[in-house]
Amino acid sequence: MFRRILPPLLVAITFLLDTTILPIFATHWLMPLFALLTVHTLGLLLGRTRGTLYGMIAGILVDISVSTPLGLMTLFYGGLGYMGGWFGRVLFRNPLSPLVSALICFTVFELGMVGYTTLASAAFGMDMLIHALIRIVLDVVLVEGLYVLYDWLIKPSRSRFAPR
Repeated sequence: MFRRILPPLLVAITFLLDTTILPIFATHWLMPLFALLTVHTLGLLLGRTRGTLYGMIAGILVDISVSTPLGLMTLFYGGLGYMGGWFGRVLFRNPLSPLVSALICFTVFELGMVGYTTLASAAFGMDMLIHALIRIVLDVVLVEGLYVLYDWLIKPSRSRFAPR
């Protein structure tokens, strides 16, 4: 029962953390998106379908509560949940799977956000790419830590794709 309730609860808590609690204390470009990290980690642990589902839910909530075009964050969050599940399936229980998947997925996310920001503001600066690279490194480190924590909390059951 606890394993079924905890993932949506984690997504809700991290969404509230991102949109209500952390902006009160700090609004810095280095602030990670904990809901996005949680969605990607849950995709790694629970699979593509549940990762996409949690990503779409968190993404539409972010789109509604933050001033982004409707569907932009839903696409990114759902895509990162799916890609996390895909990497979790391909690299099942490999110690490097969170590292590799986070590096690739968050690079795609940051490039997409840089592209959106450039098109929306008609301005491009090298500082945007430098900030993106620093956030990618921070996100990779945080996903590694969240992977260990959520694996301990959720204790996902054996996958049907696991080697026997």
